[in-house]
Amino acid sequence: MRHIRLHRRQQSREKAAAFCCMLAAMILIAGGYSGAQKIAAQPRVTIDAGQLAGMQWDENAKDVAFLGIPFAAQPVGKLRWQPPQPPAKWAGVRQAVAYGPACPQLPSGWLPEMLGRKELKTDEACLYLNVWTTNLHGRSKQPVMVWIHGGGNVEGSGEMPPLGPTLAKHGVVVVSIQYRLQALGFFSYAALAAESPHHASGNYGLLDQMEALRWVRRNIAKFGGDAKQVTIFGASSGSEDVCHLMASPLPTGLFQRAILQSGTCEDYVMPSAEQTEVSDARLLQDLGIQNGPHALDALRALPAERILQAAAKDEQLLLEPNLDGWVFRQRPAVTFAEGREADVPVMVGSNAQEVTIFASPIVGGSSSHRPKTIAEYKRWLQREFHGNADAVFAAYPARTDAGVPKVFVEMDTDSQFGFGAHLLAEETARRGQKAYLYHFTYVGAGKFAPLGAFHSEESILLSKKYWTTWVHRPEDEVLSNVLIGYWTQFAKTGNPNAAGLPAWHAFNPKLDQCQELGLQVGSIPVPHAENMQVFDRMLKAELQETH
Repeated sequence: MRHIRLHRRQQSREKAAAFCCMLAAMILIAGGYSGAQKIAAQPRVTIDAGQLAGMQWDENAKDVAFLGIPFAAQPVGKLRWQPPQPPAKWAGVRQAVAYGPACPQLPSGWLPEMLGRKELKTDEACLYLNVWTTNLHGRSKQPVMVWIHGGGNVEGSGEMPPLGPTLAKHGVVVVSIQYRLQALGFFSYAALAAESPHHASGNYGLLDQMEALRWVRRNIAKFGGDAKQVTIFGASSGSEDVCHLMASPLPTGLFQRAILQSGTCEDYVMPSAEQTEVSDARLLQDLGIQNGPHALDALRALPAERILQAAAKDEQLLLEPNLDGWVFRQRPAVTFAEGREADVPVMVGSNAQEVTIFASPIVGGSSSHRPKTIAEYKRWLQREFHGNADAVFAAYPARTDAGVPKVFVEMDTDSQFGFGAHLLAEETARRGQKAYLYHFTYVGAGKFAPLGAFHSEESILLSKKYWTTWVHRPEDEVLSNVLIGYWTQFAKTGNPNAAGLPAWHAFNPKLDQCQELGLQVGSIPVPHAENMQVFDRMLKAELQETH
């Protein structure tokens, strides 16, 4: 829905922080590689581009990782705003014991809480991936989980959250990837379309993700992984991108399962290429570049940081996936409604109080868009939903000023996350494929308790790497083990159920049940299902307008 999508962009900096900020420090190898004996003891593997020397990440000699592997040519110079190209081959042994730099992004105020440090190392040469495995020389191949990080498609890194070591211990090979962000990853411009053999521009970040999946198909067997059992999973914008990969015809066959944590793409109307090109052309004006035959050369000559800073100041830029006729032949909302998306089982869900973390002072937020009175609530709805404001208020009414904050969190959480997850489960089940819908309700302790089950919280438990001031409790460990069991079992079989885990039934639209994941784990009615029908009606009306 266009109005919802606009609201999402307005919050993108806040949401970006929720996922670009969960890395605990990882000790690579105590003492480094000072001696020839340690170098010789490094795990090694030969892939299509050359030989790699990795590292042991735990006491068990089988627990190894290969970090900072280039999966494409670095997108610098003439390759800025080009589809990813094959990586260059290297001679000798390449050390793969440290993460590559994150893709260029502006500083985040959340990093001290989530990382214990103030900034990430970034560079435009950032197309690297990381592999964790316990099966390097195994006779049988293990399923593969490919993590697509969140961060609003403007921030984040394949380093975080550090899921690799935790999940790999449970019989899967884990891959995390980098992809181009913000204006460097999603800038759409007519001159770029003119030089493209596909007459398409934008979507470069998604193309990076697809190229990483092609690398996995070619090379993952060398790490003990099964290229025919690949699960893509992500959270927030990473989850939206998983949905985008399901909607695009280009990565067909590159993955067999999908996990979507708090983000989908079929619940709004994607802008056309014409809309994004008109919008994003404003970036030239912001940068003082005249539109003309030399504009692209001038843009490619600018420092990445200057482009990012200019783009961040212009809220009118779209800088998001667009209907380009190549990556997307039709809008994802239509693709899913017609059952033309990737025919794979999905696990999809959202958290009970997603939006409480955005702009929270706990993680450096200083302002909030949230209304506090009925009058403010109605004005907010009118600004965001226009002619549908009264219908949304009727679905999510506030009786008193004191009741506004709670109702607003329910409405905003459902409009941005709950509705999309529910709709995706419905559409997946309707085409005859298995969908496992969840509702995450776990509330942390200490100063995080007032936030409820906030956006990104489940990733903390999946990684078992807790935020700096998180108050750790025994209950954390119990739910963490359940989540890890569900996620890795789904990657192995397309079904999260396994011995020792509470039964989780596939979604049935007639029953409209989901799996609660919290202090209680089990089947419950989908929360607010009737209320969310207002968003379904709005989406259908908007789709009719675009045809």
